[in-house]
Amino acid sequence: MEITKRLTRVAPSATLAAGEKARRLREQGVDVVDLGPGQPDFPTPPDVCRAGQEAIDAGHTRYTPGAGVPELRAAVAKYYTDLYGIEYSPAETMIACGGKHALYSIFSALIEPGDEVIIPTPYWVSYPDQVRLVDGQPVYVDAAEEDGWIITPEAVEAACTDRTRAIILNSPSNPTGATMPQGVLEDFARLAIERDIAIVYDECYDRFVYEGQRHASPLDLGKDAKPVTIVVGSASKTYSMTGWRLGWTVGPRAVTDAMSRLNSHLTSNACSVSQQAALAALSGDQASVAEMLEAFAERREMVIQRLSQMPGVTCSRPMGAFYAFPNISELLSDQFPTSGDLATHLIDEAHVVTVPGTAFGRDGYLRLSFATSMDRLAEAMDRMDKAFGELV
Repeated sequence: MEITKRLTRVAPSATLAAGEKARRLREQGVDVVDLGPGQPDFPTPPDVCRAGQEAIDAGHTRYTPGAGVPELRAAVAKYYTDLYGIEYSPAETMIACGGKHALYSIFSALIEPGDEVIIPTPYWVSYPDQVRLVDGQPVYVDAAEEDGWIITPEAVEAACTDRTRAIILNSPSNPTGATMPQGVLEDFARLAIERDIAIVYDECYDRFVYEGQRHASPLDLGKDAKPVTIVVGSASKTYSMTGWRLGWTVGPRAVTDAMSRLNSHLTSNACSVSQQAALAALSGDQASVAEMLEAFAERREMVIQRLSQMPGVTCSRPMGAFYAFPNISELLSDQFPTSGDLATHLIDEAHVVTVPGTAFGRDGYLRLSFATSMDRLAEAMDRMDKAFGELV
C-alpha cells in the first residue's frame, strides 16, 4: 500500500527514539545514563494517584463529553482567569490527550494547506511535523544564543507574509530552558493583533522557573490579547503525569468548538480516569510542584557548573524547564561532523543518552535533561567529561 506524502515527510520523534535506544541497551545489561527523556523522575503525587483510583472505583470509566468533563474544564478556566485576570469560561477550554494532542488539534483547526506557521529555532521536535501533517508550511526564525535564545518580534515580523497564520511561542523553552520576558511577549501580542494572526503559546513548563522569576505570557497585555492567543497547558510536567496523557487548551470559543468537533471523531475524549486525576492535581495541594522545582534548581546548578568545565563546551544558563542545551560545536570534526554523530558516540562509548541539536533545528548542540537523580547526573557528567576530553 502506498503511504500518503504528508506522512512520508514526517520523521519519528527524536526524543522518543533516544529513549528507545536507551531501553535496548539496558536490556543488554549496559549501565546507561539516560538524559534524553523530557519527563520528571518524580512519581505522580499520591493524592493525584488516589483520585485516579477513586475514579475507577466510582465508575468514571466511560465516555465523557468530547471537550472534557465540565468540572475539569471549569478548573482550567479558573486557573487562567486567576493567573492573568482575564475572564475565561469552561466553554473556552478543551481537555486533550496531552500537550501533543492539544497542539495538533489547534493546527487542524487553524491551518489550511499552504498556510505558514512561524517557528522560532531551536524548537520542540514535534512543532514542524505537526504543521506539516495538516499541510501547513513551517517558516523558521533563528533565535541567537548570545541573546539568551529569546526571539524578537521584529525578527518574526520580518518573516511574516500574507500566508502567515500563526506563531508558535514556547516559554520556558524545550530545549534551551529560556524564558521569555513579559515585555517581549506583550509586543508579540501587539504584533498578532495588528496582523490578525494567532499566537500558539506552549507553556507546559510554566511552573518550573528559577531565580524568583514570574512566568510571563502574551495574556499579560490584557484582554486585547485574548482573541489572538491560544494557550497549551499540560499536567504531564507540572504533576509528573506524563503517562496519564492529559493536557488542555485555552482560547477563543470558535477555535475551541472546532477542536471539540474534530476530537469527537478523533479520540472521543481524553481518558476519563486521567481527567479526574488532573482535577485533583489542579485543585489540590501544590507542595509536590514546589518540591520538584527545588530539586531541579539544585541539579541545574551542578549540571551547568560541570558543563562549563568540559573541554570544547559552553552552555547558556537555563532559566526554566529542566533542560540544558550546551554548545558542542568546537567538538565537531571530520570524524563527528554533526551533533547527531556526537550524540551517537556518547551513547556507544560513554553510555550517556542525549538528544542532538539537529532534532531541534540547530546543529552544534545537545539537549540534556536534568530530570534525573543527582548521583546519576554526576555519573553522566563524569562520562561526558572523559569522552569530550579524548576528542580535544
